[in-house]
Amino acid sequence: MYDMRPDPEGNLLPGKSWSDPPGPPPAETELMLSMLDMPITIDRCFVEICGDMPAAAMLTELSTIESETGCRDQWLAVTSRELERRLALSDRQQRAARRVLRAKGLIGYRRAGPTRADEYRVLWPAIMTLLRQKATERTAHIAWPRRRPEGVQP
Repeated sequence: MYDMRPDPEGNLLPGKSWSDPPGPPPAETELMLSMLDMPITIDRCFVEICGDMPAAAMLTELSTIESETGCRDQWLAVTSRELERRLALSDRQQRAARRVLRAKGLIGYRRAGPTRADEYRVLWPAIMTLLRQKATERTAHIAWPRRRPEGVQP
C-alpha cells in the first residue's frame, strides 16, 4: 500500500507523524475499494425492450455469461449469489427482474434445488424480434426519400 505520510520528496506532510499508520484509514480504504469494484453494465437496447432497469441488467449479465462460457442457446447454471455479486441485486430484486423477463418471453428459467444453481436460457429470437419492433417504432416518423425505380438513371 502507498505510504500516505510523506510527500513525493520524502518530507513528512503537515499534520502527519511517523507514528501514524502508513495508509489511509480503513473506512477510507473500504470506500475507495467499493468505488473501484466491478462496474455494472446495462445494454441500453435491453432497457428499451424490458422497460425495467434491473431486468435489463439481468439480461445483459446473462448474455455476458453466455458469451464468456461459449454456451450460446444453451441452459446456463447461475446461482443467485453469482447474480448478486455481479449485479448487486437482492434475491427479491432478482425475482422481480426474472418475472419481467419471463413475462416478455426473453428468457427461459428452470428453478433448481436448494444446493444447485438455477438455470437460465437467453431466448435470442424473441429478443431480436422485440429489438426490430422497437427500431421500427423509433424510425416510423422518419420521412425516407423515395427510391428510384430500377434501371432509371439520374
